[in-house]
Amino acid sequence: MIAKIIVKCILYNKALNRFLLVQRCQNDDVGANTWENAGGNIEAGETPEDAAIREIREETGIRDIKIKNIAYTAILDGELPDLLIVYLCETLTESVQISFEHQAYIWADEQQCRSLLPKAIIHDFENNNVFDLLRKDNAESKSKP
Repeated sequence: MIAKIIVKCILYNKALNRFLLVQRCQNDDVGANTWENAGGNIEAGETPEDAAIREIREETGIRDIKIKNIAYTAILDGELPDLLIVYLCETLTESVQISFEHQAYIWADEQQCRSLLPKAIIHDFENNNVFDLLRKDNAESKSKP
């Protein structure tokens, strides 16, 4: 099988206990007005990790990025299938400068992710225990005196 490889980045801010979501522009050819995680195509000569860092910087202006691990991989069916490599990344930055590709952003908790993200992404988050990170930090903060 031949597939196009795309990186996506679940960007987590521990201090906020939130994931960063960005909203595609209303005039976008693919997914206009939809919410997503930062990411995109791997350019020639890049590793997937290099592409993840570049895409976060280009789309959000965030520079302090720590790639923790691969959260999951998925294949999206189409004329040419897309292989998604989804990284879990961390940042301490709260301020976001979205690119021309996006029109809004939000640091989202689990409920906001569930209401904004497409069902397919929520399904992948659930199957790969992505929300556990938010729940774990919530539980830890509630147990501290």
